[in-house]
Amino acid sequence: MIHFLILAGGKGERAKKANKTLPKQYMDFNNISPLRYLLKNISKINEISSITVVVSKENIKEYKRDIKGIKNIRRYVIGGKTRKESSLKGIKNLKNEFGNKKNQKILIHDAARPFISRKIILQSIKNLKKYNATCPYINIEDTTKSIGSRNKISNIDRNKLISLQTPQGFDLNKIFELHKKNKKEYTDDFSLITNEEISFKLIKGSKENFKITTYEDLLIFRDIILSKKKTLVGIGFDIHAFTDGNEITLGGVKLKSKYKLLAHSDGDVLLHSITDAILGAISKNDIGFHFPPSKSKYKNSNSVLFLNKALNFLRKCNGKIINLDINLICDYPKINPIKLKLKKNLSNLIGLEIDKINIKATTTEDQGFINFKNGIASQAIISIEVINEE
Repeated sequence: MIHFLILAGGKGERAKKANKTLPKQYMDFNNISPLRYLLKNISKINEISSITVVVSKENIKEYKRDIKGIKNIRRYVIGGKTRKESSLKGIKNLKNEFGNKKNQKILIHDAARPFISRKIILQSIKNLKKYNATCPYINIEDTTKSIGSRNKISNIDRNKLISLQTPQGFDLNKIFELHKKNKKEYTDDFSLITNEEISFKLIKGSKENFKITTYEDLLIFRDIILSKKKTLVGIGFDIHAFTDGNEITLGGVKLKSKYKLLAHSDGDVLLHSITDAILGAISKNDIGFHFPPSKSKYKNSNSVLFLNKALNFLRKCNGKIINLDINLICDYPKINPIKLKLKKNLSNLIGLEIDKINIKATTTEDQGFINFKNGIASQAIISIEVINEE
């Protein structure tokens, strides 16, 4: 089995600004943090049997936010005061569950390296079949010097230097024993094998697999994430007939009326059309699929329930609503007097600024089904911005 251990317990002080209190791995842009981005991609690799994250107890809330929808994830491990201590705690946690089984391998990765490629991971897994340790690296390309006392500069042959990355792969039991044996502090786990007779394989790494260390690095992460944006568009339509009653619900707002709307739920055509528009934009079928009218438990349901389901899907794909355009087609009730009230409530329900919501009203001039006596229809067109996580 291949276990992926992510070290996310650091404070990341060098990446913080005065107004930023979260460690770098939890700072999100467009609803996606470095840890979330990493987890989403790691969870898609079938060769990885389990994912374990080492966290600090101060950031459990952010961790739980970032793991929503992630498969194969084990319960978190509370880290230690140093990287080495946190790594050992994570390794020990895995050893306690899997150490008595054969052929248990571990890949140890820094949460601050969100752009690790599938290729590097698969090469690491492949080489762990032959070697006891693996590590990605990149060559040093900048001219490199050392500075001594009195600012004396000395040349260094960069051809003899490499920069190590993560994930670093090991046999689970071997790396546990090395940690227990060696009490020195190291900034990576691969350092533990340098004085040991242990076979290892260096794997060509990637510049994309850079480590977020400073606030400038965090801004690079932000720019890369934002460059991956794409816009999706969805359309929704719903129609309900009038029946005997004295109240209708539109956009989550209850209105006194000469009629009510005939429906299995509360008949809120406005929320139904918005819900279907969201589901359509992110390819999640339609409202009838998720809430079939044949099921009695949805009888007289508040349509906010349906809308929230669609919004949860949207959050899982790190989506953000850009704007919403609505056509209400009816002769009754008159929409203009209640338009602002509807927009304010929709703004609260979907978390979108009121000036990005447009409601238009039209009639059919007493032609066709939709007229003063027969019913109401609603059409919604929505644009959504999502992050491409590939």
